[in-house]
Amino acid sequence: MTDAPYRKWLCDACGYIYDEAKGDPDGGLPPGTRYEDMPDDWQCPLCGLRKADLRPLPDAPAAVSDLPGPAESAGSGKHRSRRFGSAEHLIIVGAGVAGWSVAEAARRREPSLPILLVTACEGAVYAKPSLSTALAHGRAPADLVDASAEERSAELGIEVLTRTRVLKLDPAKRRLITARGGIAYGRLVLALGARQRRLDIDGDAADTVLRVNDLRSYRDLRQRLDGGRRHITLLGAGLIGCELADDLTAAGHRVSIVDPGQRPLTALLPADVAERLRERFDTKGVDWRLGQTLARVDHADGALRATLADDTTIATDLVLSAAGLLPITEPAARAGIAVGRGIVADRRLRTSLPDVYALGDCAEVEGRCFSYIEPIRRQAEAIAADIAGEDAPFLPLPPLVRIKTPSLPISVCNGQIAAGADAAHWQRVSDGADGTRLEHTGAEPAFVLTGSYAQLGTELYRTHFG
Repeated sequence: MTDAPYRKWLCDACGYIYDEAKGDPDGGLPPGTRYEDMPDDWQCPLCGLRKADLRPLPDAPAAVSDLPGPAESAGSGKHRSRRFGSAEHLIIVGAGVAGWSVAEAARRREPSLPILLVTACEGAVYAKPSLSTALAHGRAPADLVDASAEERSAELGIEVLTRTRVLKLDPAKRRLITARGGIAYGRLVLALGARQRRLDIDGDAADTVLRVNDLRSYRDLRQRLDGGRRHITLLGAGLIGCELADDLTAAGHRVSIVDPGQRPLTALLPADVAERLRERFDTKGVDWRLGQTLARVDHADGALRATLADDTTIATDLVLSAAGLLPITEPAARAGIAVGRGIVADRRLRTSLPDVYALGDCAEVEGRCFSYIEPIRRQAEAIAADIAGEDAPFLPLPPLVRIKTPSLPISVCNGQIAAGADAAHWQRVSDGADGTRLEHTGAEPAFVLTGSYAQLGTELYRTHFG
């Protein structure tokens, strides 16, 4: 028996953290199970990757909050609060996976660099993909949190300002203006994320439509679902909509899905795979309202009445929007930073403003936004490398997407291919009752794996992209 401290292991694909102290009871690993004692065929509960795909989180570095230098008050011999930043500081705005990943990568390279992370939320560290899989596993919102902002900042030896709203960026003075005062920066990272697309919905209950995009709104969802079985009208049959629908039905709730398209996941899946997923959802009682949009939501007899564009109605307890995300770019645009679909950045994630970087959901690299965890972590490494003077740019590879729908597990890598528009170019390599493997015959590698083949996604991805 070893007396070594328990370690944590990160799944880069989805952000899941395997904590040896906690184990994975749902996966058959009791608390205290060391990494080396995990079976080789263990699978990540969020995305299905294997034990070999985890990497160890670095041990906590020495804290830098007591180091002398730019935070020292002139002539006082004592340190003033470092929350005002300095010309040597790396300031990170945003506490999602993008912000925390930059902090981790920068600290690994620069042990004494003063780093301050500023966020409008509580800053809790959690795997965002777990929001669409927690109900079926009986995980409460608190169970999804890997660490508080204070705990993670202490581990990394950085400072953090939570519940601090950034009002504007002043490039001329190299300062952030926040609701708690100005913050000077030497280098600035914008990890602003994305917001839920707002739909034009009428009715006296339109303000009850819930948009789940973070831990706070997920807590709200769980509170509304307390007290028994509910009917949920889900707006959107994309990635998040399908994952939520599978999770909600597995937890015993009834679901109607409203989407203007004619099948689920039209942007990711070939038509026949999308239809197979739809059939699996049919067996769970999902009520499809495709080719439709929601016109209004009204209070009715203690519940809600959702009226669609064709005037048909759905008696429901909750309307939940999963209608897509829009990059948050306004603070950058107001500061004169080039903005397209997202904040425009090069392969080093540099924006048009000197010493200002952008990454994650809010950033656009070579015309594309990369919203999945694996490329976001690579973007964070590219920023940290650039700050340290290393030449290690981000490669804008098409992401491997793992769709967390237990009814039909799917891994897909289709780059910029219009999945449903060129069915003739999808070649069925393997097909059977337990899954399908499709590969695209075009110039850019692309594949779709379903069922038992889905777990081969990482291996096939590495074959194509290294």
